[in-house]
Amino acid sequence: MVYRSNATDDHSLMPAVLFPFAGVLDTKQVSAVYWNYISMLMLGTFLMAESVESCGLHRRIALAILSLLGRSEALLMLGSMLVAWKLSMFMSNTATTAMMLPIIGAIIDSLRSIQRDIERKNGSSGMDMGTVTTNGSVADNLAEEEEGAVEEADLPQFTWFCKGLMLSIPYGASIGGIATLTGTPPNLVFKSNFEKFFPNGPSVDFGKWMAFCYPISLLLVITGWHVLVIMYARRSYVDMILSIGKRFVNIFLPGRFSTAESDDQKKWRLVNNEIKKKYRALGPLRFPEIVLFCLVIGLVILWLFRDPAGLDGWSIAHAKNMVEQHGKLHPYLKDAWIAIVVGILLFNIPKENPFEGTFLWKAPPGKKFKRSEKLLTMETVMKKTPWDVLILLGGGYAIAEGCESSGLSQWLGDSFGFLEGQNNVLIALVISIMVACLTEVASNTASTTLLMPVLAPMSKTLGVNPLFLMISGTISASLAFCLPSATAPNALVFTFKEIRVIDMLRTGLIMNVLSVLVVVMGVSTWTLSILGIENNVYYPSWE
Repeated sequence: MVYRSNATDDHSLMPAVLFPFAGVLDTKQVSAVYWNYISMLMLGTFLMAESVESCGLHRRIALAILSLLGRSEALLMLGSMLVAWKLSMFMSNTATTAMMLPIIGAIIDSLRSIQRDIERKNGSSGMDMGTVTTNGSVADNLAEEEEGAVEEADLPQFTWFCKGLMLSIPYGASIGGIATLTGTPPNLVFKSNFEKFFPNGPSVDFGKWMAFCYPISLLLVITGWHVLVIMYARRSYVDMILSIGKRFVNIFLPGRFSTAESDDQKKWRLVNNEIKKKYRALGPLRFPEIVLFCLVIGLVILWLFRDPAGLDGWSIAHAKNMVEQHGKLHPYLKDAWIAIVVGILLFNIPKENPFEGTFLWKAPPGKKFKRSEKLLTMETVMKKTPWDVLILLGGGYAIAEGCESSGLSQWLGDSFGFLEGQNNVLIALVISIMVACLTEVASNTASTTLLMPVLAPMSKTLGVNPLFLMISGTISASLAFCLPSATAPNALVFTFKEIRVIDMLRTGLIMNVLSVLVVVMGVSTWTLSILGIENNVYYPSWE
């Protein structure tokens, strides 16, 4: 699935035309900043995501998690959110959402069919299943005409639940991108701008970013799930809590509460069996899935231990070996180097087991050894790589360079002088709210591209550590939950016929308010400690 940004490629190239014409930067200067090692890091991440998507590993992971949690409305909502959250840490949130829609649609179809069978047997009304469009095809859903608005009070309970279930996918995907440095382009926009404005500042690599952003992302998922389940599956949530309480009481008072299976439990057991059937239909793990799983785990481990906080990582060990040649300790191997090494491996490892049919590995009867294509081919790369995102990032680097060179970023930063002397947490809250509102009408990448060159000098004007403001703004750029046009995942889910703008706006406003509070709390507490600035919240000396 190709990611499409909200900005077009020609707009991203405008700095290369306008800056030389206006005398801000010459052509050589502006062209040089369009591609740097951050772009290489993003490209390596895209290569891995394309390989995972082509072999179907993401689908296997999704069905495995749903088979574990698909036991009630509340747990199914949690399962779909966790799948989107986990996958979007390493894949684009658009690809994650597009993959999840047909899976959840099929589960909804199964659930409706099973409920109708139970109603026929018992002659009870049960849960009103309503009429729900669950076709995973976006084109088919767009082609269907909406038959007038339905009053909220008259919405069938099942349709209401499906709204929440579908919204859990884009919400989980947007939140998942926060957890890793490569999860979403705004994170890399922050890294590029921070290193540009503060070259002597502390390194914020994959490991450090994950150390403070993963807990924030996890808290956002928990918060989002509670919002959705209380709004769209409140009865299931209460039943789940009561069931846990009854089981706890039965441990001390055996037989106090009945353990007989209710119709609702039976329905969800049958739904869970359907999910497991889909998982079993995938068959055993195939060779490319095993290899890619190992590569993803290896990639993350190498990123985490390249330069861990308080320890000499493997990149430092390599740098020490290079001191004799260059006379200084300099870490030559960065996160982008690891991503490109893994990308090269993907181009060279075959998709089929190369040892089958040889003396090392017994092949199935009748199968002969033959050469196969690789895990990743150049044709796939040219077709699926989101080049528009890479150009958009380059345009962001050019804007940052132009803002600094012209003095615009300093002027805009000085204009926020009215916040000087205010509480740092209040300043972070103002920045987070401002960015969260902006990202509802502009893409998160465009928002961070415009704001990072402003937040860097603003921190000097206000006397606040730039990491404090820039990280708050970067994370808040991913909190776009209100409008279908805010993110591509929101737009994809909006094609689900029963979801209206008012549904997304009502839920998104609550999500935005709570999420901003979680972000500010996380940045103001453990983030400061992990980055070593708990005693240096004010403007640092490493400018």
